[in-house]
Amino acid sequence: MAGSLDRVARKAAALAPAGLVQLAVRVREVVAPQPWPWDEAAVRLHRMEKRGRGALPYPPYLYGLVTAARTARAIGADEFTALEFGVAGGNGLCALEDYAEDIRRWYGVGIRVVGLDSGAGLLPATDPRDCAHALHSGAFAMNEQALRARLRHADLVIGDVRDTSGPLMGRIDSGDLPPLGFVSHDLDVYTGTLAALEAMAALGPERALPRVPMYFDDLTGYPYTTETGERAAIDAFNAKHETRRIGQVENLEKTLGGSSRFATWPRHIFVMHTFDHPRYNEPEAIELPDLSLRTDPRDPS
Repeated sequence: MAGSLDRVARKAAALAPAGLVQLAVRVREVVAPQPWPWDEAAVRLHRMEKRGRGALPYPPYLYGLVTAARTARAIGADEFTALEFGVAGGNGLCALEDYAEDIRRWYGVGIRVVGLDSGAGLLPATDPRDCAHALHSGAFAMNEQALRARLRHADLVIGDVRDTSGPLMGRIDSGDLPPLGFVSHDLDVYTGTLAALEAMAALGPERALPRVPMYFDDLTGYPYTTETGERAAIDAFNAKHETRRIGQVENLEKTLGGSSRFATWPRHIFVMHTFDHPRYNEPEAIELPDLSLRTDPRDPS
């Protein structure tokens, strides 16, 4: 369908008034939105969705891993670590394993997958910003035995992340695990999320990729606000650090194709910058758009 709509748009550009050209372009963007071609992660995500004939499970995981792989290639890293904070039943961790195998096949970049969870669901709140009024202790408990039987190669770390995050980062810092490359935050609460972020801040500059894509699951809807939960943890982290900064990817949904154009998850994608990484500005392989002067300025291509 997308190809036929492209042809319609081009014919309209040659034969029709400018208003009709713009209408054709807008119809195409609603019926079959296309990804920005210079964002490799957006293109790969769209291709996978079309191949599967429907929305993918955990699309931010695939987007984040492809983005991380692009950065890894730029600095010559052949592997990185991907973390999921807040595993619950384990569906996301299994999806992360699957996508890690796709990345290895596409780019030759290896990924060590690690999930961290209390094993007992949400722990008792220790701060009002944990939203205990809506997020009850014990929710999202794990069947650890069933999950371990399902996992193929991911590590599963059980315990309070305030206790387990530091030792895990120690493994990354020592080289026992490859540099940090992607993180999913699904802890819901302020205290655990901030503890995880602070543990990452202790990594040496070269023990994380220069830019680490991060997905924060719990930013939309009640009880989450700018003053509670994961959003408050991001702000607290940024207020404390200069060379490690977490920024939201602006208007990401506008660059994505297919169902992701209308999803909420793109607004949950952030990047942790390690500004003191010695190779922060190594050029990534990005195909930039052609901005040369067109023969016909009405051509929408």
